Amino acid sequence: MFDRNSMLRGAAAAAVGMIAGAVVMTSVVRADPPPVPDLGKMAEAVQAERDVLDFKVPDLSEPQAGAKMSRHGCVMPALPQWADDLPPAEARRSLILQHLYNIGRQQAIIETNSCACEVEFPSWDEAERQYQELTDGKDRDGIFGLSAQLGREAGKTLKEALDICKAWRER
Repeated sequence: MFDRNSMLRGAAAAAVGMIAGAVVMTSVVRADPPPVPDLGKMAEAVQAERDVLDFKVPDLSEPQAGAKMSRHGCVMPALPQWADDLPPAEARRSLILQHLYNIGRQQAIIETNSCACEVEFPSWDEAERQYQELTDGKDRDGIFGLSAQLGREAGKTLKEALDICKAWRER
């Protein structure tokens, strides 16, 4: 089959091929790069192309970047940043704020018998004010108890508020 001499010749040929390939590759890398085009003119051309091709009429009713939309098209205000950044050990504090927000918005829906976007998704300001009043000076056990109490309270008005919103949207 193969004798020792033919195997040595094959190995030598492979080594020469690898060396030749390395020489070619390094000479390609070291070649002078093509001249850089004038970026100012290129940027102007790209912007002109974008201006010509953009046929979309901006929708001013679109929410800001990062805002969430409800399934009915209402802009849902984001949870305040401080409540979103709480460490996991303090998650109950964020939950208290959310319970206060839901209680307030459900009561507003029931009182107005309406489910307009501004009623269903108000700002977080009132809930934050209530949060400060209720949690000021509370220890960990107090926070847990308050969270449970507010969760039950939010659950009491949820069905009535959902029924009002359903009827309001069907009209």
